[in-house]
Amino acid sequence: VHRHTQQPGSEKLYRHDSGCLRTGSNVMSALASSWLPWVVGMAWIGAPANAMDNGLGLTPPLGWNTWMTCGESTCGHDVCNEDEVKSTALAMKSNGMQDLGFVYVNMDDCWASHRNSTGALTADPLRFPSGIDGLANWLHDLGFKLGVYTSAGNTTCSSGGRNYSIPGSRDHYDLDARTFASWGVDYVKLDWCGDIKKDLLAGKKAHEEFAAAMNASGKAMYLEVVAGYFFTGPKEVQTVANSWRFCEDHHDAWSSSEEQLICRLDQEGLAGSPGGWPYMDFLLTGGQGCSPFSRGAHCPGQTDDEYKTTFALWTLTQSPLIVATDVRNMTSVMNMTLLNKEMIDLHQSTDTVPGKRLAVWDCKEPLSCEIWGRKLPPAPQSTDGWIVALVNRGKDEHSITVKWQDLGLESQTTASVHNVWTGEFVGNATGSWSDKVPTHGTVLVRIETVSVQR
Repeated sequence: VHRHTQQPGSEKLYRHDSGCLRTGSNVMSALASSWLPWVVGMAWIGAPANAMDNGLGLTPPLGWNTWMTCGESTCGHDVCNEDEVKSTALAMKSNGMQDLGFVYVNMDDCWASHRNSTGALTADPLRFPSGIDGLANWLHDLGFKLGVYTSAGNTTCSSGGRNYSIPGSRDHYDLDARTFASWGVDYVKLDWCGDIKKDLLAGKKAHEEFAAAMNASGKAMYLEVVAGYFFTGPKEVQTVANSWRFCEDHHDAWSSSEEQLICRLDQEGLAGSPGGWPYMDFLLTGGQGCSPFSRGAHCPGQTDDEYKTTFALWTLTQSPLIVATDVRNMTSVMNMTLLNKEMIDLHQSTDTVPGKRLAVWDCKEPLSCEIWGRKLPPAPQSTDGWIVALVNRGKDEHSITVKWQDLGLESQTTASVHNVWTGEFVGNATGSWSDKVPTHGTVLVRIETVSVQR
């Protein structure tokens, strides 16, 4: 989906029949409001296709994407270069992200240039003088994996500041997959731009063909799809992808973050599992960046409380965590969230099912106070444990209570409560736990039926 023409906060919101908020200006909106319900209904008829059985995505991926790092003098959407990618990888290695599992270094719609005389894609030689294969080798030597971007149509979504269109993969699915494999690429993002946007009936077949090309390339590569869910449906999307978007683009604005949460509720009962993960789009924790460029600043579009909420719920629900901000300049909220080992470890665990909304608390702003949570894997001396998020989507501060019955615990049970943001022991509680939650904020606690301080 073309994510580059509209500034965060300028979206006109309306409610689609599914209950999920949609922005009224981009491609997915047009699909959702007119053709898409019919196309999806047609796509869900028939037997499932062959599975996207590549052995990858056993846990949801952790990584970084170039989309809007904005730590360069060339800052802009879909402007990237080799130095930026390498310096970011070095930062991830030194700041602790790689140690936690953030190993994917992905380039969005910014790296390609033309097709050569054989029809193969080529990298922009000014931006990537070492070529994509050279960059992949460099990253692999450091223990990272490389991701690239392409489109199912004949062009990509953005020229990235250049005065010519960038070729997409339509009519070249097999060739492009083999080319990516020959370069040592580990992750491919398939967008939905170019001429194919007007050919909605080709959507299901296009995703099936691209997935087949990836599987036949000779190298296992993780596949993310932007629009595949809308054409194949929730039961078949795992056959064409390792992760899939199911909502609008995520921008650095609370209205956009809240939209992702509402769409996530639409997915109840469709949790991820090893090999396939519903994806809530980029994490913009700390700010997507400044444009025009301002050295060292993130120009955050959300508050720290809002960033903590997005991180908490992306992580609890096991959405892939692909960060699209400048991690070479870590702010306090970035350190608190992206480097939170307890949450990252839980995110990577498949011992319990992904988290979800457990209850709605009755506060003064109806439907604004929620309890989300995920059951912890069994731990020594602990009979039951949960990570619980008290979430306030309202405009005012609210006191929110999680009742033990929301967690499947007996009301007379006594449990220990720890603050996950700080690691501090908060106290013991019987039957329930309450706390004040700031507007758009999240109180994140670990609740265990035996007082064990980890």
